[in-house]
Amino acid sequence: MKRIYLDYASLTPIDKRVMGEIKKYSKKDYSNPFALYSSAIKAKRAIEDAKNRIAKVIHAHPDEIIFTSGGTESNQIVLRNNKKIIISVIEHSSIRKTEKDITIIPVDKNGIVNPDLLKKSINSETTLVSIIMVNNEIGTIEPIHEIAKIVRNYRKANNSAYPLFHTDACQAFIHSHVYVEKLGVDMLSLDGHKIYGPRGVGMLYIKRGSMEIDRPGTENLPGIMGFALAIEIAEKMRKKETDRIADLRSFFLNELKKINPEIRVNGNIKNSSPHILNVSIPNIDNEFFVLQLDTNGIECSTKSACLKDEDESYVLKAIDADSHNSVRFSFGRDTKKVDLMRVLGIIKKILIK
Repeated sequence: MKRIYLDYASLTPIDKRVMGEIKKYSKKDYSNPFALYSSAIKAKRAIEDAKNRIAKVIHAHPDEIIFTSGGTESNQIVLRNNKKIIISVIEHSSIRKTEKDITIIPVDKNGIVNPDLLKKSINSETTLVSIIMVNNEIGTIEPIHEIAKIVRNYRKANNSAYPLFHTDACQAFIHSHVYVEKLGVDMLSLDGHKIYGPRGVGMLYIKRGSMEIDRPGTENLPGIMGFALAIEIAEKMRKKETDRIADLRSFFLNELKKINPEIRVNGNIKNSSPHILNVSIPNIDNEFFVLQLDTNGIECSTKSACLKDEDESYVLKAIDADSHNSVRFSFGRDTKKVDLMRVLGIIKKILIK
C-alpha cells in the first residue's frame, strides 16, 4: 500500500539534488573551515559562496547571514540577546517558551495580529518585537511589512535603536517571497527541513548594525551547502509550485465539504499559505481519526509536532477553535490530485458509517 504524506508543514523530504550536494561536500577533501591548511581554506571559501548565494536570494548582504542548527536555534539566539519582548499568542513554541519578559498580544479569529494593538504595546523598555511570518498550524500570513513600518516609526520618533523586529519565516519561505529589505525586518529565521533541505541546518539574518553575536563552533559544511542549494531551488520553483498547491488545497477543501458541509476551516483560507489546511471536523476525536487515516496509509497531524507534550493547541485556542476535532493537512511537491482523491475516499468511509 502506497503511503500518502500530508504533513509537509512538519518536515519536508530532502530534495535529491540537495542530497547530492550534501554528499559532495561530505568528502574528505573538505576540512574544518577554521584551520589554515588548503582543504580548510577550500571549505571556508565554500561557506562564503553559500552566504553569497543565499544573500542574493533574500536580498541581503553575505555578512548578515549566520548559519545555525535550525529555526529553533535561530529564534533562541534572537531571544537571548533581548530583554523585553513583544510576541503574538500564536508564535512558534521556540519563541513562546522563554524566560524573558514577554508581552503576548492576541490575534483575531483568523489568526491575524492587529498592527494597531501591537503599536500600543510598544514602550521605551521594549527591545524586540517578534512576529511569525506564516503560522505553522493554520497557515495565516501576518502583515510583516506593516508591523516593520510601525517598529521603524517608533524608533525614529523616539530617536532610539530599539525595538528591533524579528520574524520567524521558517514556514513562509517555500511559498512566499522572503526579501529582507522589502519586509523591513532586522532579523529573520529560516530552517532547512521546511524547504526540502537538510535537517539540523538553518540560518539567521541579522541586519548590519542591529545586533552583535558571537556564535562559536565548527560549521556544518555539507549541511550548509545543501541548505544553500535548497533555497535556490525553492526560489526557482515557487511560482509554479505555489499555484499548483493552491489548486490542490482548493480541490481538497471543496471535496471535504461535500462529505460534510459542517467542516470548517481554522484560520482564513484567503490569507494563508497554500500548503496548510487546518479544519475542524464535527463529531470526531482527532487523535483517533488520525490513527484511522494512518492505518489506511495516510499521514497527517492533529497539531504542530512541537506541541507533543501539550493536550491542546494554543494556536487553535487563540482563534476559538476546538483542538480536539481539528486536523492539519499540509501539501508538498510530491502531493498529487490522484492521491488526494484516495484520501477523500477514505475520509468519506470513516465519517459516513
